[in-house]
This record gives sequence, structure tokens and C-alpha cells, in this order.
Amino acid sequence: PSPLVVPPSQYWDGDNGAWSSFALRVGTPPQDVRVLVSTNSPEAMVVVPLGCTTTAVNPVPADCANSRGGLFNTSQSSTWQEQGFFGINENGVGFEADLGYSQNAEYGLDTLGLGFTGGPGGPTLENQTIAAIASVSPFYTGIFGLSTQPVNYSTIGNFSAPSYFTSLRSQKLIPSLSWSYTAGAKYRLKAGQYAQLIFGGFDTSRFTSNSASFTLAGDIDRDIVVGIQSIIYSGTTQANLLSTPTYAFIESTDPNIWLPEAACQEFEKAFGISIDESTGLYLMNTTQYAQLEATNAQVTFTLGNSLTGGETVNIILPFSAFALPASYPLTSNDTYYFPLKKAANDSQVTLGRAFLQEAYLTVDYERGNFSVSQCLWVDGAASQIESILSPTYPTNISSPALPASNAAKSSNHLSPGVIAAIVIVVVFVVAAVLGLAYYFFVYRHVPSNAP
Repeated sequence: PSPLVVPPSQYWDGDNGAWSSFALRVGTPPQDVRVLVSTNSPEAMVVVPLGCTTTAVNPVPADCANSRGGLFNTSQSSTWQEQGFFGINENGVGFEADLGYSQNAEYGLDTLGLGFTGGPGGPTLENQTIAAIASVSPFYTGIFGLSTQPVNYSTIGNFSAPSYFTSLRSQKLIPSLSWSYTAGAKYRLKAGQYAQLIFGGFDTSRFTSNSASFTLAGDIDRDIVVGIQSIIYSGTTQANLLSTPTYAFIESTDPNIWLPEAACQEFEKAFGISIDESTGLYLMNTTQYAQLEATNAQVTFTLGNSLTGGETVNIILPFSAFALPASYPLTSNDTYYFPLKKAANDSQVTLGRAFLQEAYLTVDYERGNFSVSQCLWVDGAASQIESILSPTYPTNISSPALPASNAAKSSNHLSPGVIAAIVIVVVFVVAAVLGLAYYFFVYRHVPSNAP
């Protein structure tokens, strides 16, 4: 099978930024919703009509249903199979537990497809886990999970439902258990660059290749881990923002960059920002935003597979990547905020969705490795999609298929050097055969001159 390229919705959604979303078709008949990608969630999460009532938020936002990405009504789907109400994690373990997320949801199984009804899209799969929510925090819009982990319903006989991602692979709809994702950036190019999500491949037109390779960690809830070796601020001055290298989890569910307190203090000094006590956010008013934008500052994250040494990659974030628009109900008025959070411990150090505006992430679960690359910004660039083939395919004789080393492509073509060697061998064999034929059929039958 070929890589599955999921079309973006071409909308910018969210109350904690302008995020490029994707469309899902949920239920029977299909109901369209727009959601954000969660690289570490095992399920799809959608907003129900209760989410646009005063029970969930007061006052109800203007154009609430649209601002939340559309609503899914479970009672209007003939294929909805109720499973019950559960939390997204339990006892400090599970999805986003490290960051303190708490969310109850109505879980069920239903049909789930990629893309808008009637538009270009992807497969529709049955019996997919759907988590229906109403509250506006920590999720204002729904999400679409890319995790390999199943959802386990322990209270109803240990029933286990596979994720959409693993279902694609088990049904042989994608060439491998791999995906590539970048969050997109509204501040880039003429009209913004939408997010990109590809199952079983990657797009070489969207990033700069590098030689760094990373291995997946053993913790299934925190597996895409990199070593942050340094963080350098470049603006009116230059400063090292990270005194001690640290490991960080890359994920797209949370928008923030979570760093040790000492590093956050260095960010505060470099950008002149401070926490707003009422919201817990690093808010920026219009004047402060304009001043920071004028400095044209940027921050360079140097990442490696370990805390020191080895091959590394630099991911550069301009100030625009840190100037996220915030709106109601996250804030009472429209403003900007700096997506920085203080990590209480090592398990909270995270490079969230803001980081993935400028980083292209490719993860190969079958080989246990991944790559992180700097995004490219070229208006009108044609996509160059390449496959990541499963190592289980007998025709795949190449090494792990990741863009960092271009090994992710699988090819059955011979290189020019190999072809030349084959030609030389063939010519030698032909010459030898002709020589032997001459000896036996010509030379040995020449009449002797002896008396």
C-alpha cells in the first residue's frame, strides 16, 4: 500500500493558538468535526452539544459549535456503541497524566473516517474508540490520536479496542506502522502553512534532512524522547537558556514548552515576560508583542539522542512561534501568550505543539526510531511523498526508513556502480566462453606439420 496523506481541514482552530486542524467523519450518518492531532492519544476525542451550554461554559462563546470544531451528537448515530464514562487517565498514569490533565469522557465505539463528508479523505473504519467531552478545559477542540496503544475497558470484561493507527496497519491500508507530522504555522508564507499528517511515509519538500537519529524510549506513555543539549537565545544579545541538558518528551497534545524552572527564568530574562497570576500564562499585551516582534529574536534547540555528544539537529524557533493568540474561554479578552510552562519534575519536561510548528517529526514504531527535522517554508512547493516500508516485507532490503538519512525509502533499483560491475562480469564470462570454444573447435583441429 501507499502512504496515506491526510488532508488538513484548511481551518485554524483553538482558544490557545491558531492551530491547523483535520476533519473527521464520525458516526452513521457521518457527522463532520474538526480536531487537532494528538501524537500520544490512543483515541479520537470530540465535543458533544452539551459543550455549548452554560453547563460547560458560562457565558457560552459566540459561534460556539464552530469555534469548538463542530459537535458530535451520539444519539444521532445509528452505529454508536456506548461503553460508559471514564477518565482519560487513572491514578497518575496514562494519557497526559504527567502534565496533570484530568478529563472525564463518555466513551463509545463508532465508525470513524478521515476528511470532510463528500470531500477528499481517507478510510472509514468501524468500531473505533470515540471519547465525547463537554468541558472546555483542558480540551477546547477535539483531538485525533496517533498512539499505537489500545484503549482498555477494564470495567467491562477487559475489552480492548485498537487505535485507528494500528487498525490502518492491521488492515494493510498503510505500508508500515509509522507516521510523519508537523503542526503547521499560520505566521509562515503568504497565508500560513497548514499542518501535515502522513501515515506510512514522509514529505521531503517540508523539511531539511539531517544525520541525527533517535530511538524510542521504553515508556509507552512517554516514548518520543530527545536530549535537549542546549537552548540558545539570539536577539539583541545572545544567551544560553539551559544550564543543564535535559531529556524532553515531544508531543502535540499540549501547546506549551515545559522546561525546568531555571530555564524558564532565563526565558523570562531574555524576552522580558512574566506570569499573569490570574491565568497562569505568560501574557503579552499588544505593545509588548510589537516590541518583541521588532527584535526579530529566535531560539535554537540543539537535540541529540543523548544529553551530550553524538549527532545533533538544531531546530530554530522564531519569536512568532512563541506569540500564540489566546481567546475566550482561555482568556477573557483576545491577547497573546508565550507558551512556556515550568516543569515540576523531569517527567513534565515536554516540547509541545508550539515546538512542532517548526519541527517535522517522523516516527517508525516497527524499527523503534524517529527523526526530528527543521521545517522548510517554500510557497507552492510540490509534495514529494516517500514510503516507509515495513521491515516485514521481503522486498524491503534497505535499513530503517527515516528521512534523516534518506534510508526510509525502499527501492528495488540497482545503483549505477552495481550495474557497471555486473556488465564487467558478463563481458569477462562471454570472453572466456569464446576463448574455450576457439581452443576446442579451431585450434585443436588445425592439421599438424610434423612428418
